[in-house]
Amino acid sequence: MKDLRTIRIFLSTLFFIGAVAYLAVSPTIHPMEKVVEKVQIVPSLISTGMGTIIIWLCVTFVFGRIYCSSVCPIGTLQDLVIPLRKFFPALRRPFSYKKAHPVRYHILIIYCICLVLGAAAVSFWIEPWNIMRNICGAIHPEAATAAWLTFGIGMATGITAGLASLLLLAVCALMTGRGFCNTVCPVGTLLGCFHDMTLCHIEIDPDKCVNCMKCEEICKSQCVKVVGRYVDNSRCVRCFDCLKVCPNDAIRYQWNRNRRSTPLIRKVKTR
Repeated sequence: MKDLRTIRIFLSTLFFIGAVAYLAVSPTIHPMEKVVEKVQIVPSLISTGMGTIIIWLCVTFVFGRIYCSSVCPIGTLQDLVIPLRKFFPALRRPFSYKKAHPVRYHILIIYCICLVLGAAAVSFWIEPWNIMRNICGAIHPEAATAAWLTFGIGMATGITAGLASLLLLAVCALMTGRGFCNTVCPVGTLLGCFHDMTLCHIEIDPDKCVNCMKCEEICKSQCVKVVGRYVDNSRCVRCFDCLKVCPNDAIRYQWNRNRRSTPLIRKVKTR
């Protein structure tokens, strides 16, 4: 089970390198780079690639938000920034459970409306693939010029937007972990809406948990609550870090929901 984290890291590294090569170097440097763009949800939707959307919906129904941890380059970029918290004394503390903010649904609704109306500027700032394009464009402006012209902006504005995107994303990752994915990103919010219907869940076994708090303190989505043995699977990005640190195998990625192993005391009928 703990090998899932190793597989996730391998896939996220592969897709991240492919995304950087595609956006910051050249789309033709290697044929496999084009696969990276084709498996992204929003670019596939815009190019009417409904096959990709259907596949990701099926994957999410079975496994949960695998896309956010393994394929999305912005998710991987945040994972690279989060360990830097240890260099800032004010941030050198473990994560803890935070309640989900309802503003994520408001942002998703606004984003969908803007997408239908063709307001491309909104996706330029909050959609993961476009954010990655902005950041890579600041590194290699010539590769992003065509995209910037589509949004009606010049090279100087595009570079500024890319640097601003990187700075804001880094600050958000340092302060909130995967807060961008669970509060701002419309793709993450959309995929999280299916959490009650997914077949696989992260669950805490109440009979094995000893309240060591390791899983809650390492959860960068801040969706694990040891008190109450609760995991908010709508925000869980399936990084599997919690599985690795648990000393008793009390938190698991499993097909079924946990049930109490000891039945509750029931009132005995009297004659």
